[in-house]
Amino acid sequence: MTGNDDQLVAGRSCDGCTMCCKLLAIDVLDKPRGAWCSHCDQKHGCTIYESRPDACRGFHCGYLRLPQLDDRWKPSKAKFLINYEAHASRIVIHADPQRADAWRGDPYIKTIRLWAAASSREGSFVLVWAGSKATIVLPDREIDLGQVREDQLIVPVERRTPRGIEVTFEVRDP
Repeated sequence: MTGNDDQLVAGRSCDGCTMCCKLLAIDVLDKPRGAWCSHCDQKHGCTIYESRPDACRGFHCGYLRLPQLDDRWKPSKAKFLINYEAHASRIVIHADPQRADAWRGDPYIKTIRLWAAASSREGSFVLVWAGSKATIVLPDREIDLGQVREDQLIVPVERRTPRGIEVTFEVRDP
């Protein structure tokens, strides 16, 4: 699941959805993850749309980019949005902190675990943010990392166990 910002799914739009205005951190606006942007009118959208920052202007969630996702995956319905962070080579799900477990329901969790399996084969992972709380989704389990600051790093760590090498994750200061 990488998607291509240049190729949006025909017929899909942001109409009726402002979840990215809540779920994503926008540094240039000093807006933290999981809090509504001060420029967002939840019923009508961005009040500074014409002059919005490049981070907002260039963002298209997975629902807009991935044709295999149906309307149930629209962030305003699902209560989370999907993004691929190419710089970190990972799939990220940004969940509404008030509905932090929405991604665990049907039809989502089965697909997310398939993404986790594909990601792990490529040396990557699926990360879920619910505000500042982070969870790693693996094909067979989840790892709750707790509260993670914006300046901290999430790194995979290999551990030798009686069953062989197991990958887990840790939060580290830079």
